[in-house]
Amino acid sequence: MDLTCHNALMPKIVAESVAANRDLRQNAILSAATEIARAQGFEAVTIGAVAQHAGLARSSVYAYFNSSADLIADVLVDELTDFIDYLSEKTASLPRDKMFIRRWIETSMEYILDGRHSLARAAGSVELPATRRAQLKNLHREMYQPLAETLVSLGAENPMRVGQQISALLDVAVLRIEQGHDSVTETAALFNLLNQAFPELIA
Repeated sequence: MDLTCHNALMPKIVAESVAANRDLRQNAILSAATEIARAQGFEAVTIGAVAQHAGLARSSVYAYFNSSADLIADVLVDELTDFIDYLSEKTASLPRDKMFIRRWIETSMEYILDGRHSLARAAGSVELPATRRAQLKNLHREMYQPLAETLVSLGAENPMRVGQQISALLDVAVLRIEQGHDSVTETAALFNLLNQAFPELIA
């Protein structure tokens, strides 16, 4: 993707108040960083590149973010927060039973395969400050909390381990689909394995 002409097309960032203008600029910076990361990878997300892409001075970016690592962390926080919100929207009204677990898994697959979780999945090798790593870890914990609570309510033995096993099988199914295998077949295989392993937990 050619990003070189983006600066020329970027409208001037102006809002009615100082606070609103700050929000607009911060959102523009995060959007620019996200676009660069998706097109070129996290290694291309530098303060200079983001400033140019957003049509801002480097000093303007530094007014919001201490470093490129800090900026990348916020991109990941936004992506994980969106994922959590999506899962909550799709499952919040469901009773915490076996069908909840099935729907949680299906919703996660839909979201990941749609490409909306691609940056977080690719961020394992990105060097981030310890505090930001902890923040992302807490968001992951928040994302899995409804699944864990449901496993507890269903009487799962060692709910943490079961949740991790479900997550691992989900990752394998998504990886195989991304490699070109049929999504319907892989989804069916995933639930077949889960039903064999946890017949008392998966609808």
